[in-house]
Amino acid sequence: MTRNEHIVIRNAQAADEQAIATLGVIDGGRHMPTGHVLVAEVGGRIRAAVGSNGAAISDPFWPSAELVSMLRVQTEPELVARSVRFVRRPALAGV
Repeated sequence: MTRNEHIVIRNAQAADEQAIATLGVIDGGRHMPTGHVLVAEVGGRIRAAVGSNGAAISDPFWPSAELVSMLRVQTEPELVARSVRFVRRPALAGV
């Protein structure tokens, strides 16, 4: 990635399904992002995607590791919120 490239981070849309599927195939197709999916677009092409399930895919023929990191920063609060469980404590007697 060069300093002059315009990066767009946005929510995936229905129109992105084919591009994300293609990206998943060239990335090896092991784990696809699902749930709330964010994509990183450079030059009008989706180069990386991360889902709320924690799965990430990226273009292995393009320097995209930084894009995945940017997407993970955006999805991390959602993943943390899903993993936090609130424990109800019994009320203290006489308080």
